[in-house]
Amino acid sequence: MKKKIENVKFFQDGTLVFGDLYLEDGFVERIDYKTPKMESDLALPGFVDIHTHGCMGISADTTDIQELLKLAMLYPKLGVTAFCPTLASRSLKEYEPLIEAYRTAFRGSYKGARYMGLHLEGPYLNPDMNGAMNRKDIHPVNIGELDTFLGKYHEDIAIMTIAPEVENAQEAIRLLHLYGVEVSLGHTKASYDEVMEAFDNGADQITHLGNTMPHVDHHKENMMDAIFLGDCLCEVIMDGIHVQPYMLKWMIPMIGSKRITAISDSKFAGLDTHGVHPIDEHVSIINGAVYMDGELKRGCRDLLSTFTYLYKELHFDLMECVDMCSLNAAKKLKTYAHEIGLGKKIDLVILDHHLKLKEVVINGRSML
Repeated sequence: MKKKIENVKFFQDGTLVFGDLYLEDGFVERIDYKTPKMESDLALPGFVDIHTHGCMGISADTTDIQELLKLAMLYPKLGVTAFCPTLASRSLKEYEPLIEAYRTAFRGSYKGARYMGLHLEGPYLNPDMNGAMNRKDIHPVNIGELDTFLGKYHEDIAIMTIAPEVENAQEAIRLLHLYGVEVSLGHTKASYDEVMEAFDNGADQITHLGNTMPHVDHHKENMMDAIFLGDCLCEVIMDGIHVQPYMLKWMIPMIGSKRITAISDSKFAGLDTHGVHPIDEHVSIINGAVYMDGELKRGCRDLLSTFTYLYKELHFDLMECVDMCSLNAAKKLKTYAHEIGLGKKIDLVILDHHLKLKEVVINGRSML
């Protein structure tokens, strides 16, 4: 299928250029460069959400095949072209029917955002840092059980979040790494040494940096020092609530925009979350975040609004915003070419000059 995208700005080797893009079956077949126009659309690599519990009120925690296929169709409305549905902590046995449902839903051809494998947020977490997880759904590490589970499902799992200080966690990290599953550290009280050991054993990612983990300590080394001095990829919920805006302004330059990936961490991303919206007697959405019994639990900001927030309100460079909302996660998951170039496969979001979503192109087809 051929598609022409006219009069757009786009990045090549970090430089913003202007022209027409010709796609065939999702590959860039031809580029015609032109003199830039004052007001023109912006073509960017599609946004990639590696920690999402669903969107627009639909939960990723379901075995309903039609709901899963609907999720894939909804993500492009938020500029997301690839996603890792994230499942809350539970026993490995309880994960199995969910994994089987995802296998069935995305085994063949389907429409919408690319399913890149599951992110299991558990079950080997620190129960004292459970956050939105139910403590009863956090389990001790059983290496034999994990080996059997991974032998059957490792190709379905993109990422597993684990607390490196829990008993037998380091052996579990080595096993996950051996099976090719990305290991992310989170829901943890880990020390500096425990995190460094986890990095040596194959962990190279951090789950929602700054939340359900130790804070920066000026007097004693801890997990945050290991993260800042390392080269791991850091998930960040960039809603100005989970990490306040002034911290984002100094933290991102210090860590580097190429080591940070924005995440939604929500099933409510894409909904109107201004004001107060009670969900049930315990859970409410208040001004863009999810609270349970008054305690902050999850985000609500989708990646499209995150991109706009980073660029327009926090004034980060446009290329840095692309790195954090798209390229870094795409490179981690090896989803497609990471830049627009001849012969390269690319999924695109097209934004107008106000950064409003105009079109999403996945595998050469418009999704809106």
